Amino acid sequence: NKDRAEIPKIIAMYRIRNEERWIEKSLEATSEVCQEIVILDDCSTDNTLSICKKFPKVVDIYERKEPLPLDEVRDRNELLNIALKRNPDYVFSIDGDEILAPNSKEILSEELDILYPDSKIFEFQFLYFWDELNKIRYDGIYGKTWQPRLLKIDSDTQKLRIKESNYSGNLHCGSVPTNTKLSEKSIKSNVKIFHYGNFDDNIRQQKFKFYNNHDPNSLEQDGYLHMISEKGKHSGSSGMKLITLPNFMCKKL
Repeated sequence: NKDRAEIPKIIAMYRIRNEERWIEKSLEATSEVCQEIVILDDCSTDNTLSICKKFPKVVDIYERKEPLPLDEVRDRNELLNIALKRNPDYVFSIDGDEILAPNSKEILSEELDILYPDSKIFEFQFLYFWDELNKIRYDGIYGKTWQPRLLKIDSDTQKLRIKESNYSGNLHCGSVPTNTKLSEKSIKSNVKIFHYGNFDDNIRQQKFKFYNNHDPNSLEQDGYLHMISEKGKHSGSSGMKLITLPNFMCKKL
């Protein structure tokens, strides 16, 4: 058994607003993997904050009271600064509508301690749940989305910050800071992230309107048609593809 002092200190970072539907299950799963959790709450008006405050590992909540213009880089770097003050070995970024898959603690522990102890950035595959708790969408970008979410903090990385994107409000800026050198050596983790931000038609329509409001007539995103349909260049060429997951992978929400 490892001495407690040797267990790497992982701090999870959440940037959230009105996530009462998913946040409890998300924090339960994240608490199994991370030693501490810090949160930036962007003016939630539901029960999100009261749920977050029930979790012992939530050690700092920045409660924004007045809405600011959308700027993801501002918010994510603010959150990163909060986490870095707590001297983490790693920072892990996750959203309020995302839940770590079962057995993430064991998988990640093996990866950090045994398989890749010197690696500095880890990517995670996203599984996009669609209409049912045992079905994921897997066509187009939905079947091949990986994002860097875990960063080792050392002398090479502690001064890195998330850079501005080419989108209004710095949309799609990324969740942890990285650079070309790090990206070339990133590890694809076997931990999966369950994403519920496209779960039902109501959520999808809200997200579709949000992105088209902030990023209208986007050529790169093809009008975000993939969010609400099987159309658009980011959907699959043969239409929408849904996969049923085995029971052991599914979360009971």
